[in-house]
Amino acid sequence: MSAAEGPFYDDAPMPTRDIVADILDVRCAGPDLFTGSAGANNHIGSIFGGRLLAQALLSAMMTVEHLPASSLHAYFLAAGRTDLPLEYRIVRLRDSRRFANRQVTAFQDGQAIFTLLAEFHAPEEGFFHQDAIMPAVPPPERVAPIQHFVRDRSAELDPAAVHNFAAAIPIEMRPVAPEDYLLQRPVKAVRPFWFRQSGAAAIDDPRLQQCLLAFASDYWLAGVTAVPHFLPTNSDEFLISSMDHAIWFHRPARCGEWMLHHTVSPSASDGLGLAMGQIFDREGRLIASTAQEALLRRLRPET
Repeated sequence: MSAAEGPFYDDAPMPTRDIVADILDVRCAGPDLFTGSAGANNHIGSIFGGRLLAQALLSAMMTVEHLPASSLHAYFLAAGRTDLPLEYRIVRLRDSRRFANRQVTAFQDGQAIFTLLAEFHAPEEGFFHQDAIMPAVPPPERVAPIQHFVRDRSAELDPAAVHNFAAAIPIEMRPVAPEDYLLQRPVKAVRPFWFRQSGAAAIDDPRLQQCLLAFASDYWLAGVTAVPHFLPTNSDEFLISSMDHAIWFHRPARCGEWMLHHTVSPSASDGLGLAMGQIFDREGRLIASTAQEALLRRLRPET
């Protein structure tokens, strides 16, 4: 079947576990000090990493006038709790005419759980190229939402996969050929999927769109490292946990529109796997590049 063939799926927005207004609800609590909420409970039992990325980036932005983010590099230091508020402390590392750098550390109950370095850069005239090519995949209208897939194939799926994906998740997500990695164990660690953020279309500020992209970029990125080895991830037999996260912002994003996150894992060894991603808009423009290292740990001996 070609990329243009297949059934159509309703393009009406699906409910998500995290709403835009709550993700972006970061408030100033003092000089270079901000607070945010930890979000809803989830099947992992800790704060979704994308929320930390989005709110830390937004906290840094609130100390930098006008400049868009060009990149961020972050480490997840400890699991965050969803029943405690978050406190973001900013260190101003550089302010120049075209660049600014900030360090942000997230605390809960006095403990540092996350740290992020962000760079901001004023756009300027320069060189241009894009060698990255978006893979040939069906358009999102011909790809089933993950909730539909697990509902329709529940009898064939591991119960943990059904539990994880049958209800609302942080973003709207439509995985390309999910049967290739949810029903079998493929050789190649590749996993493309369409995504968008419900409610993001109402956000005009391009810098807030960057925060929402940071939020979405954490979902389903680390899992590609486990695709050749174990399914489903985050079951009672297998643990996968994000260790760090990086994003390079290449072009403005509109998170209310469908984008393709093409994720691959070039290597896994010594209990760690590397995930890399390219985020394209529907026209094939490379919006951002992502990278993440994940802890891969079998919780029960293989039978």
